[in-house]
This record gives sequence, structure tokens and C-alpha cells, in this order.
Amino acid sequence: MSASFWLLSITLLSSLLIAAKAAEWQGLYSHPDHPGKCTISPKLILDPGVSIKDPTHDCRQIVCGMNGWAVFHSCGVSIPHPPCRNGDYMDPELPYPECCTRTLFCN
Repeated sequence: MSASFWLLSITLLSSLLIAAKAAEWQGLYSHPDHPGKCTISPKLILDPGVSIKDPTHDCRQIVCGMNGWAVFHSCGVSIPHPPCRNGDYMDPELPYPECCTRTLFCN
């Protein structure tokens, strides 16, 4: 697939996630020992097209694209009205984005 197709796909996905109050960022995670794959860390290597829940975070998803490009999706920022504040994720074992629900504490 062409680079312009992936750029358009990522742009459209970014727009949808922003509308859903999620956060997204991307980066190049290529390594010569694993050509074409996303080398997130020495122990976390993903094939293109694979999407997993990030094992290093309570509620985040990693999507591996082509040639080592990875997109990370998180729950984004939610600021409750005072005097309330966010607590921990209610059920971090759920898949992303269902795991984004947080405990709300109000005084």
C-alpha cells in the first residue's frame, strides 16, 4: 500500500479519535534486526497490522503500521467539574477503549 494511503488513514483515524476525546501519537519504531516490524522495546515486537493493549500502561493501545510506524491510542484528558477529580481506571483489565472509565471523586 502506498504511503499516501497510510497517511490518509492515520489522518482520518486521528480526527475520529479527537472527536471521541482520545489522545493519539505516532512514531517510527523500526529496528534493523526486525525489518518491517514495530520494535516498541526489545521484548515487544509487533508485525504490521497488529493491534494490542499496551502492556506497560493501564489503558492504552498500540497499532503497528507499515515499516515500523506505530500509533498509540490513549484515553485522553478528561477534566471533571470542581470539586470533583478523576481517580484510577475502574477496570484496567478491559480492552481499550472500554478500560478508559475512571473513578470520580467529589468533595
